Amino acid sequence: MAKQRFGINDGYRGTVGTVIGYQWRGKWCLRSRPRQVRNPRTPKQMAARGLFSLVSQLASRMSFALRTGMRSEALKVHRTECNHFMSLNAPCFALVDNELQVDYENLLVAVGPVAPVGFATPVVPAGDTRTIVVPFEKNPLHLSSSGDDNVYLYAWCPEAGEGILSSPVYRRKKQIEMTLPEHWGGLEVHLYGFATDYAGRASDSTYIGCIAFDGRDNLYSSHNKKTVSALTKENTEKSHTYETSNISGPYTGIRWNAGGTDPGEGSQGDARGCPSDGTRIAYLHRD
Repeated sequence: MAKQRFGINDGYRGTVGTVIGYQWRGKWCLRSRPRQVRNPRTPKQMAARGLFSLVSQLASRMSFALRTGMRSEALKVHRTECNHFMSLNAPCFALVDNELQVDYENLLVAVGPVAPVGFATPVVPAGDTRTIVVPFEKNPLHLSSSGDDNVYLYAWCPEAGEGILSSPVYRRKKQIEMTLPEHWGGLEVHLYGFATDYAGRASDSTYIGCIAFDGRDNLYSSHNKKTVSALTKENTEKSHTYETSNISGPYTGIRWNAGGTDPGEGSQGDARGCPSDGTRIAYLHRD
């Protein structure tokens, strides 16, 4: 049975004949009702359902950060942020003894064309407790970016089943800090960082490392799997291209040849949008 709130001209929820009405992102939609539902419940099918259920719960708990880090790219493919997160990170999930195993090092909590940030190893200020400070290089790949881009930290604690998104700082600040909850003391926390531009587009997130505080509120374990130099090498080898924040600023820059080398004088800039002759024009912005 279908239900309507505001009369015959309003959208409806439920089934009418062979049509199902529902609401998605504030819009009323219709889809056809399946003629036959097959549900063999094979062991593989049940395992896949169990995995899907657990990954859906994880995505739901991370949804606050995903709305910031994945919204722009998810809209392009007509997905919700949680569905896009699950699709991109499918190789990172496995079901072992009915428990979800996650490859947190390769997990993406943000994705997009914005130039990345080179995060360094987290440190703890002297005399402070549960506050971590993460220095970062504004632009490790030497691409065009705006100093007004927002940089975020996202901390996820698997044992607590919750995460925290930091307040943003400008890219030009080159440092960001976050205070962890008191009940996270002694628990492992996976730390990620990413940037967003004025249009809401994000960079691919960077896995900063796994950290934890001991009983004396000291940071006792920290590792940065992808250092600035490693990030630069990785993206150079994969030939990634990034978009630039299109804000007002002076035009200057260099032309890059197809090999990525600089044939003349100039500043560093974005190498996106390659003409047919192989040259690339760089557009710079104010920092």
